[in-house]
Amino acid sequence: MLTPMARPAALPYGATLGVFAGSGPFEPARLDAGENRLRALGYTLRRASGIEARSGFLAGEDENRARGIIELLHSDDVDALIAARGGYGLARILDRLPTAAFTEAQKWIVGFSDVTALHTHLSGALETIHGPVVTHLGTLGGGSEGSALAAILRGERPPDLVADGPVLRSGRAEGPLFGGNLAVLASLLGTPAFSVPKGAILLLEDVGEVTYRLDRLFTQLLSAGVFEDIAGVALGDFIDCRPARPDHPTALEVARERLVPLGVPIRAGFPVGHGTRNQPVVLGRAYRLDAEAGRLEPLE
Repeated sequence: MLTPMARPAALPYGATLGVFAGSGPFEPARLDAGENRLRALGYTLRRASGIEARSGFLAGEDENRARGIIELLHSDDVDALIAARGGYGLARILDRLPTAAFTEAQKWIVGFSDVTALHTHLSGALETIHGPVVTHLGTLGGGSEGSALAAILRGERPPDLVADGPVLRSGRAEGPLFGGNLAVLASLLGTPAFSVPKGAILLLEDVGEVTYRLDRLFTQLLSAGVFEDIAGVALGDFIDCRPARPDHPTALEVARERLVPLGVPIRAGFPVGHGTRNQPVVLGRAYRLDAEAGRLEPLE
């Protein structure tokens, strides 16, 4: 029986989204474009203090990035939090972001890529939304990602996801949705942040990893026993994950070799990831994976 996680309340029209930069610095023009998209959906926006800071490959010092997130969590006039961008850096500040602060605030957390670290940190305690960050949202053009995100924030049933990739192993599975970026998940192994719900449907995507590195990441998770109690695997997009040499396997071939022996349903090609599509899903919510039909659908 799935233990329910805390679920943030539905947001009214005109709700305020707090924009935080917990990872890498962003291009101002891309952030503006994404914010304009959110305003067109009816949201008011408030940026975390110090969001424009820069410190090498980080959006400011660790203390300042963490403080910006906590300030938004504790602000009564901020209804949900959405990441400015991914990149790298959230794992460095997870120890400054106590889970209790998020469960007490019960605000939606939205993002993907490096935000996988925060989703994983909160897994088992709070439902979160794996979906576009602000800078990505501004590049998705006329896609439905923005309206789908708004529907989830309003408390509506998340949309079904339909895959356009092959069946790696047929079957059906039900369980809490868990996952995100493959490389980020692997980097959290052995830390207090990492905990996979029993019977989970694992959602995985990545970008810019040559395929022998994907093999390494899958192998690391397999060797750590992460896949032992999962119910199924839904693979998103693996953008620019190419063979290093012509005789090396493709990303799909690597996934098939490493994952099919698990004996669980597996389907590739769900519209989630770093490309031109990134449909939002609710992590921690119970979903059904139908590998043959190519559908990933929430059970409520």
